[in-house]
Amino acid sequence: MDIYLKKAIMHIIDRKSGDPVFSQVELDLSTEYIRDYLIKKIQKLASSQTKTGILTEDSAIAQLTKEAEDNFINFSEKFVTRWYEVYQQSEEAPDSDVFVVLYELDTQLYVAFLKIKYTEGFTHYVDTNEQGIQNDLIINRAILGGKSQKAEEGITINLADLSYELIEKKYTFSGEKMNYFSDKVIESKPAPSLEDHVKVIKKTAEEIGEKFNAPSYDLLADVKEAVYDTIEEHGQIDTKQVAEQVFKDNVTARMSFEEEVEEQGLSNQTPMMREVREVSEKKYGKQKLKLSNGIELVVPLDVYRDPELIEFINNPDGTISVTIKNVEEIINRM
Repeated sequence: MDIYLKKAIMHIIDRKSGDPVFSQVELDLSTEYIRDYLIKKIQKLASSQTKTGILTEDSAIAQLTKEAEDNFINFSEKFVTRWYEVYQQSEEAPDSDVFVVLYELDTQLYVAFLKIKYTEGFTHYVDTNEQGIQNDLIINRAILGGKSQKAEEGITINLADLSYELIEKKYTFSGEKMNYFSDKVIESKPAPSLEDHVKVIKKTAEEIGEKFNAPSYDLLADVKEAVYDTIEEHGQIDTKQVAEQVFKDNVTARMSFEEEVEEQGLSNQTPMMREVREVSEKKYGKQKLKLSNGIELVVPLDVYRDPELIEFINNPDGTISVTIKNVEEIINRM
């Protein structure tokens, strides 16, 4: 996705000093490494853990976004203040830097909030004393994660339709772990992430399959393939199609699966983030098999589907044989 950065600012969250340290000056977006860092962080918000939703128009955050374009610095302070009022109540939420970014994507205007926690790092320090130059090793406890690492928490909001994509982390508040960002900051209940959705589907399929004596490895392979297929076709998970594909020969099992999934709060077609096909390709485009004898296989879906390339044989003694066929070359990667 092509992201055009318009404005950005960084605020410091040092919980020992109390309130956030607000910057009064925007980041210089003519600096290449700043642009590259922020763009990569925004792109990394699209993952299998990303939740989606739409803010209600009269919510506090939705009202705040009206200032984002014309009064950006003030908007960023208000947004961070609202977030921090909740965040600081956690016993374990760490110090961090937060970035607020205004950007365009496909001619649409968005704002992003990115929380980057600190990591511990070492560096050199050059000092001069009576004995001469002394090179020393020092520790820095406020190093930001590299651009290849995703933000610990973050949200992007489309300013036109108030749709959002959210990565949130549970923290402890008064002894209880909670998703404070969605519950308290934006006050919106997002749709389950792709990962959460698949966990429910997988667990439900296993339970239904066990009732009908379906082989576990075969069933889970079918689930993974069905999830991949429905995302490729529709850009979202269609649980009805998954049921039909996994339990195609068992109407009772199929109906039981659909009922169980619905009871878990998953709708037939749950909206996903924009990059769901790309994420699905990386996460579900291969079957990862671990055999009881210690052998592990990573098999692309198109290979897994082809009996001319791989075959699973149920033996009379209850064991399973895996035959890999028509291999022209074996490469040993160290």
